[in-house]
Amino acid sequence: MPGVGWTPRDESLLRTAFAVHCILTDHFDEVPGIPVPFAVPGHFPQNRVIATAPFTLYSFQAAGDGSYVHDNGFFFATGEYGLALTAGVGLARAIGNSQRRNAAQADATRMWRPLDQGRIFINIDGFHLLTAGDLVTWDWQSIDLGQMVQRGQFAMVGNSEQGRVSYVIESDLAELVFFLWAAHRQPQHPQLYQRVWLLPEWLNKYDAVRRPDDIDYWNQSVLGDRALPPGL
Repeated sequence: MPGVGWTPRDESLLRTAFAVHCILTDHFDEVPGIPVPFAVPGHFPQNRVIATAPFTLYSFQAAGDGSYVHDNGFFFATGEYGLALTAGVGLARAIGNSQRRNAAQADATRMWRPLDQGRIFINIDGFHLLTAGDLVTWDWQSIDLGQMVQRGQFAMVGNSEQGRVSYVIESDLAELVFFLWAAHRQPQHPQLYQRVWLLPEWLNKYDAVRRPDDIDYWNQSVLGDRALPPGL
């Protein structure tokens, strides 16, 4: 979509709006697929990847267990300035111990911490997180709770191979992840009916450059009694 100030984020939101529109109007076959270098479960073309973008994954966890190494080594200086030097080393060691203790306590605090980054690939059945060292696939059934916590950030609680996890996916395609998850798992999700993927500032930019025959996403992507057509 040409236009002054049109960004990759705008392009991802356009891809999201188009995919959602096609799904809601039972024209999912019109969403083009994207070639990928990995195996995708299911059968083509239904399982085709429809969008990709960079992502950062955050995990709600502690970075450490609160322990630290306490330095109690002995140091004694002689000479004219020996006592002052000895006291200075002792003070520096005390400060170092305090800093290590504070850092260990901070690491033991559970908070949102960056876990990995790479590219996210989305299809109708879930998404794939491709990083420098791994490929992790999430289907919608593995995610029990999902919501947008802010623009471009999808929070989820789900069941992984490591057990129960809480993640935030930060990506230009976070809104598409939310829509597809909610449409499959919770069609009555309040954010679904708020159409959180159609951001007001993005709609203004889109309306400023779209042609008369382009899709009016706000007026033509209204949810009915169901979010997904039968059989999708």
